Amino acid sequence: MVKIIVMDYGSFSKMVYSEFEKGIATGSFSKQDDVIYAESLEAARRLMTSERLRMLVEVRKKRPNSLYELAKAMKKDIKTISTDATILSEAGLMKLEKYRVGKKVKVRPSVSARKIQLELAI
Repeated sequence: MVKIIVMDYGSFSKMVYSEFEKGIATGSFSKQDDVIYAESLEAARRLMTSERLRMLVEVRKKRPNSLYELAKAMKKDIKTISTDATILSEAGLMKLEKYRVGKKVKVRPSVSARKIQLELAI
C-alpha cells in the first residue's frame, strides 16, 4: 500500500524536525518508502489524475511489456503515456525497467502497490 499524505508545509517541517530529533536521540532513523507527501489537496490531485490512476490499474492488470503496449491498450499517444509514466515513477508509484530487444531499448512498466490511501492532515 502507498499512502499519499496531504499536509501544509509548516506541519511537514515540524514532523521532519521531530523525526530527526528522535533519530539523533535513539541513533536510529526510519525511512518511509511508500509514503508521498503533498503540500495541498490540489497538489495530490495533480499527481493522481483519473488518467494516471487508470494507467496504474491497467499496468497492474495487464502487465504490458512496454510503454508502447500500454499506449495501445489505453488508446493513448505514446508521448502522453511516457510523460505520465515518468511522473508516476518519480513519485514512486510505478517502476520503469529498461531492457534491450536487439538494438531497441524498451521500457517495461510495473506497479507493485495494490492500494493507494489518501490521508488528510487537519
